[in-house]
Amino acid sequence: MLKRRMLFNFIIVIVIGMLLVSCKGKPSIDPNQKMTEVAATVQAGLTQAAASNPTATPTLEPTATATPSPQTPTPLTAISSPVTVLVPTQPQTSTADNALFITDVTYPDGSVVKPGEHIVKTWKLQNTGKTTWTKEYSVLYLEGVLYGAGSQLMFRLPAEVKPGDFAEISVPFIAPTTPGNYGSFWKMYNSSGYVFGDPFNISIIVGEPTPTGNAPTATITPTITGTVSAGWGTP
Repeated sequence: MLKRRMLFNFIIVIVIGMLLVSCKGKPSIDPNQKMTEVAATVQAGLTQAAASNPTATPTLEPTATATPSPQTPTPLTAISSPVTVLVPTQPQTSTADNALFITDVTYPDGSVVKPGEHIVKTWKLQNTGKTTWTKEYSVLYLEGVLYGAGSQLMFRLPAEVKPGDFAEISVPFIAPTTPGNYGSFWKMYNSSGYVFGDPFNISIIVGEPTPTGNAPTATITPTITGTVSAGWGTP
């Protein structure tokens, strides 16, 4: 009985030993290592595919830049349409301010001037009112196609003019560049916003003067009468 048990135990030991030897013959597989190998294989495949099929780089088309057209400055031209400035006239019941036109001192009506010529028109007026024309009084454009130089419509007096005194009032002009007849009307304008007195005008012909020989041209020099010297003020 004892021999059988020993033999049985011996057989069991041999069987267990054989089983252990057979298990050691097959190495165990690490799942993490297997995943690493698979990932490396996939990455290598992608790298080879990218090398064999390079991605096309898009070519940018040149953008057209708009070049502004050169601007040609438009020259100033004379106004050909008459313009009228509506200014209230001093009530007839008030005769404090009044002006009498005496004569043209320079450039009488019909004077011929060159295109673009700078001229100074001077009128002789008399203060026939009862108030003194102060430096707040002006010469005001009323209507016509010829403005003062710089398109000014109003010029202040440079000095006072007392009742009864005479004054020579001057306004600068620039003749238009287009030949033709040009003119405008002006009037005195007081500090209360009313025009008064006689209107006075400039009337010129723009064009080349007709030759009249070698005779020298007389130069008209404005004279000073009363308290106002030849010249003009600005609004």
